[in-house]
Amino acid sequence: MNQVLNYLWESSLCLGILWIFYRLLLDGNTFFSWNRAFLLLALLASLIFPGIQFPAQVGSSQLAASYGFQFPLLEITAQKATPGAEEWISLTKLLFGLYLTGLFFFLLRLIWGLTALNRQISMARHSSWGDFILLEHPNFEPASFFRYIFLPAKPDRVVDRDWILAHEAAHGRHQHSWDILLLQLVKTLLWFNPFVWLLEKSLREIHEYQVDEKIIAQHPKKSYAQLLLKLLRPTQASALVHNFNQFQIKKRIKMMNQPKTRSLARSRYALSIPLFGLLFVLFACEYQDEMMDQNDKSDNKITERLMQGEVFDVVEDMPVPNGGLEGWNQYLMDNLTYPEAAREEGVEGTVYASFVVNKNGAIQDVELLRGVDDRLDQAALKVIRDSPAWEPGKQKGQEVNVKMKLPIRFKTN
Repeated sequence: MNQVLNYLWESSLCLGILWIFYRLLLDGNTFFSWNRAFLLLALLASLIFPGIQFPAQVGSSQLAASYGFQFPLLEITAQKATPGAEEWISLTKLLFGLYLTGLFFFLLRLIWGLTALNRQISMARHSSWGDFILLEHPNFEPASFFRYIFLPAKPDRVVDRDWILAHEAAHGRHQHSWDILLLQLVKTLLWFNPFVWLLEKSLREIHEYQVDEKIIAQHPKKSYAQLLLKLLRPTQASALVHNFNQFQIKKRIKMMNQPKTRSLARSRYALSIPLFGLLFVLFACEYQDEMMDQNDKSDNKITERLMQGEVFDVVEDMPVPNGGLEGWNQYLMDNLTYPEAAREEGVEGTVYASFVVNKNGAIQDVELLRGVDDRLDQAALKVIRDSPAWEPGKQKGQEVNVKMKLPIRFKTN
């Protein structure tokens, strides 16, 4: 559950960052094919990057400050939560339930749309027109879906029909319907994300700009603009098709008369390369918590520094907790509780802490080497500070201060 919510959050954030980049730097230029490619890559990246678990090495500068003896990793699960907490509906479960409700609704809507589209295809009169199939019915509005072109059975004028066919055929040749299907799938998955709906609006506009550009390259611009204005009226077309009348005509006419963007402006697209790379690092790279190598020869200087301060990382007779290692683990399991608020929010990860067992066997200098969340960090530090006295470590028969390191992994399930 938490993994799904994390994926959805990261996917939404990734998509939002890419759409803002598009809106600030790319929107409004006349490189329509480039803009279309960027928006499609933004959709794919937002779906793929958070789903990849590419292993990456965690920087060890913080942990290398002091090695000390490291205990085996201890894992605290959500089952260690406060008794009775399971009786309440957690925030995570509530959010997940709301998401599934929306997912189910939009999935049904997508299926209904495909079913309605198939029903329209079956009820229409079919005829061939080059590579396309014309579907005519009195209740149809001009629209297209892959090789299908929807037409009213009796157009007002033959010349209007020719314009409409040219327009919808251009959508088909650009393969715009694939983009729309991808959009509908992403909208179903990320229905709660406003950036999906904003990106859909931008991509549909790019589709119309591409078609308008192709039409006015072969026909008079003024006549085409007049046709757009004449056909402007409300429509109830499916979200799966390209409809001739559903866009802001004023904006399209303005774009048709806008001067071509200078070629130098293509350099803006180069800025997207490091952006995609950064998002890959942020969302696709999984930073793994690993046990530190006690025999790493490069850390001799660290050991020497500890020895000069009369604190050893390894001694002949290491400190022993009350009851041995088994007793230490039992003490931690009995006294370390997963903070309820953090558990409900799905916060998890590994806390690295260090402490010193002094000459008298008491615990001192408890420090956080790397934390996850303040609530988890404090829970781990507190259980170490409250630890019973140990049997101190010895070097050449003398009690000495010894530094230890303890990794504690909090895991929700």
